[in-house]
Amino acid sequence: MKFQGPLLPALGLFLVFLSCASSPDVYAPIDAGVQSGSYENALASIDNQKSPARRTVYTSKNEILLYLDRGMIAHYAKLYRDSSVDLELAEQLIEEAFTKSISQEIGSYLLNDNTRDYPGEDYEDLYINVFNALNYYYNDDLEGALVEIRRLNEKLLYLADKYERAAEKVRESNRDVDIDEIPMEASSFSNSALARYLGVLLYRGTGRRDSARIDHEELKRAFSLAPEVYAHSIPSSVDEELSVPEGKARFNVIAFTGLSPVKVEQNILIPLPFEFPNNTARLAFPKMVSRDNAVQRAEVVLDSGEKFELELLEDIGEVARETFKSKHGLIVLKTTVRTIVKAATSASLSRAASSSGKKGNDGGVGSLVGFLGRVYTEASERADTRLSRYFPSHALVGGINLEPGTYTVTVNFYGKGGLIKSERKENVSVRENKLNLEEFVCLK
Repeated sequence: MKFQGPLLPALGLFLVFLSCASSPDVYAPIDAGVQSGSYENALASIDNQKSPARRTVYTSKNEILLYLDRGMIAHYAKLYRDSSVDLELAEQLIEEAFTKSISQEIGSYLLNDNTRDYPGEDYEDLYINVFNALNYYYNDDLEGALVEIRRLNEKLLYLADKYERAAEKVRESNRDVDIDEIPMEASSFSNSALARYLGVLLYRGTGRRDSARIDHEELKRAFSLAPEVYAHSIPSSVDEELSVPEGKARFNVIAFTGLSPVKVEQNILIPLPFEFPNNTARLAFPKMVSRDNAVQRAEVVLDSGEKFELELLEDIGEVARETFKSKHGLIVLKTTVRTIVKAATSASLSRAASSSGKKGNDGGVGSLVGFLGRVYTEASERADTRLSRYFPSHALVGGINLEPGTYTVTVNFYGKGGLIKSERKENVSVRENKLNLEEFVCLK
């Protein structure tokens, strides 16, 4: 068996290479900065070229992750222009990834989806526009903010059939593989209450009451269209947003809490119609899992004596999971095709080697080839668990009608054991016929 010498060391190196997955520990300095509110330190950890995260996570294949993570943390740090630059770069790269060269798609069929540049998840692409809208608002550009909200709504229009078209292409190009029974689960998410809420505020703030009324209706429609996502009630303050009394000023608060889901690998063993050892195969899929959100409720307290509760408007983590449904179906389809093709190739080579071995009086060649093929199939199947880490989990909102003036605003975040964090802003100007929106963050 002359091939055995060079083949086994090469296989060993291949397995070592595949085992070098990014550990969550590489994020530790960034996570610590984000959860403690030391956002500048978190940004410095991302930009440190010698850090483990920079070497293993934010590589050339993961540019989108770099700009998403940095853009979100810059937003929390109130570096709104820097945040816009990064988020817009991420959005541009996501658009380019969708029409990328077929060469990367071929590589993903040979090994796994990690061979491709990270293309971004749908929810990431959507919430880029939400946070960029807020960036524009805080830079006194309400028209720019409205452009971002309209862009998000346009993206939602073609989200529904995006993956069904892609799945049809996979089936069309693999007619010889029995994959017709693999279902494609469609996402019910087609309207964002958070985007519509910001639309209501921005249109009202620019005096376009008809447009504000339309977005107000669409916000309520979002709840009825996706009850899996919006399992909670519409915040009570929403109905007051279009009825500000004469001489009063509307003051709104939006708070972001927790951190969005992460992906883990999920494995399934399936039987195959080939001889041992290629008669079974392991499929590896990514699965989204939630991270703990310590915040149970949040209360706004004004120095004038008024106070009000913030209520859940959008569960961003649930949106992430819901919009991943359709893509997950496509991943299952591709992974199954890829694994069957690998196993079939291995079984075919094993039979050919066995036939050759019998002629040369060495019947163990086929078994070895089959075994090595099985090892390759198992080792090369790795789920793509890449995902941005610093979008929030929940968006809470509230509002109150006030006398125009200047206020000190405190938001108290409570968990199961009591107060977690208190954030205070002084000299908050609340003006009549203007958008008066303040943002608070607790990512614990």
